Amino acid sequence: MTAPLPARRHHLITLDSTAWDQVLADLEPSSHAYQCLCRWQARDWPLVVSRQPGELRSGQLQVGIPLPTDWGRQRLSLIVPQARSVSWGSFPPAHEAQTLLPVSLAQDWLSLCQQMQAHGCTAQIYGSYGWELITGQGYVREGSDLDLLLPVQCATQADRLVQLLRAANEWPGFPRLDGELLFPNDDAIAWREWQQWRSGASRKVMIKHTHGLRIQAHSDWPEHAPSLESSHAA
Repeated sequence: MTAPLPARRHHLITLDSTAWDQVLADLEPSSHAYQCLCRWQARDWPLVVSRQPGELRSGQLQVGIPLPTDWGRQRLSLIVPQARSVSWGSFPPAHEAQTLLPVSLAQDWLSLCQQMQAHGCTAQIYGSYGWELITGQGYVREGSDLDLLLPVQCATQADRLVQLLRAANEWPGFPRLDGELLFPNDDAIAWREWQQWRSGASRKVMIKHTHGLRIQAHSDWPEHAPSLESSHAA
């Protein structure tokens, strides 16, 4: 799927050879990072857009690569030229995670994905499960969370999805469900924190977006948040 510009957190990108040359030129060829990046490039795996620091120059993009367990299981952070990004994409749809779950849980997982779809949300899977699906390398370990990216249009939809996730989180033997609600204006909130905030159990909530963070104390939330594109147009 082609992602709209500007880049947002969780977008996946692949780079052309010139961009890779620029990235590798700043590293010592004998270093572990250099060797891992060469292997990553050779497989044409994507990089993920992370939160953008304010000091970036125009046209630059901060991205991350989480290395699999056999490669040292660390996260590499890179600055790349956005213009040299040759394709854009998204994390896999959540239902594909069934292939990484025990057979006894796969049907329940598909049922949850169908229920989320019925509420208008095509969830994506990121984190350990997402990267293992993308690369085929070992990321998922015992105790790994299932991280869901949940695009939502409004607060009511978010509340309904959270109800589904809370119920599913009680299923015996099921991985812990985590992840974020992502609103059209680029606001992202951990679904567990959203539930605590909306229920009154917490007075504040942390809101992430591509260019920073903010804390919201009041409980008012617009039923229909403006899209990122319309907010830029305004």
